[in-house]
Amino acid sequence: MISVSAEAIYRDIRVEPSELAEKLAEKYGYLPYMVQRYILMLGIAETHKLLEAFEKPVKPVVRANTLLLEPDRLASRLDQLGFILEPIPWDTTSYRVVGMGEGSPSIGATHEYRKGYYYVHRDSAPLVPSTLLVYEYRGSVLDTCAAPGGKTTHIAQLLGDKYAIVANDLVLYRIRALIGHILRMRIASVRTIWSDARKLPRLVKKRFGRVLVDAPCSGEGTIMIDPGRKTRTRLLDLARIVKREIEILWSSIEMLSEEGVLAYVTCSIAPEENEYVIAKILEQRNDIELVDPPIKLFNWSSGISSFAGHRFPREVEKCIRIWPHRHGMIGMTICFIAKTRR
Repeated sequence: MISVSAEAIYRDIRVEPSELAEKLAEKYGYLPYMVQRYILMLGIAETHKLLEAFEKPVKPVVRANTLLLEPDRLASRLDQLGFILEPIPWDTTSYRVVGMGEGSPSIGATHEYRKGYYYVHRDSAPLVPSTLLVYEYRGSVLDTCAAPGGKTTHIAQLLGDKYAIVANDLVLYRIRALIGHILRMRIASVRTIWSDARKLPRLVKKRFGRVLVDAPCSGEGTIMIDPGRKTRTRLLDLARIVKREIEILWSSIEMLSEEGVLAYVTCSIAPEENEYVIAKILEQRNDIELVDPPIKLFNWSSGISSFAGHRFPREVEKCIRIWPHRHGMIGMTICFIAKTRR
């Protein structure tokens, strides 16, 4: 296990807010250090666009459970219930719910939902990592931080419910939600574990060709869904989150078979939780490398190789960044790591 301290990380990631950052933070209701980071990453003009994007709600997305129902049949059923759907251009199984009729039920309370015909995502961005991770892959998968199950059930669907998926989570009530979705969607290939992801190398002997690490994070990319995140994570809190992310990623790499691929995912735009975490892992390991995504779904942004005096390995530019103001989705960062031959 890698040894890191939250205090050292805190000293490493401190930024001093400028006068402009203070003013924008007051206007939009953020902690000033957060806005300063946006200015450092994007510049002033784009920071304004990002802050405005965070003020606009995103519409939920339904993903057809193709193990039970074809997407066009689901769309027809939901249309009859009064829902207005827009296709996701790069995912033929999913639709954004842009409106609903006056008498329509909640999208998560229809007969079709209870029958397991679809999963409700809060946005389309969560479809990206699972789509790319198992692209042209057939084999077992480990999801180290799996609950409540959106990506787990998506992976099972993409693999035709034919290959073993081990889904782990630490929080019991979230595991119950995960199991509920597995049963509702009639998925047979998933087995669940209740454990700290950092302990998995000692508990599970099997190694996997694909590993998904949807790390517990600050959720800084989801401010439009939960505005409380504007002030929830102070810098020392962020340092503690980063420490946990480094430890979870390290242990998850241990679960990867030789030449296997891991997806490290956060619903955060914070470089401290993404490129910084990856850089810390690369410093300590010689058995991994960052790799490009297997296909291009849309015109996403690249990872950031420098930030606030930090120079990250150029490899981090292979990471995917999804920005609310550029891509019309929640903020998300995705990095693919391959285990090399020793």
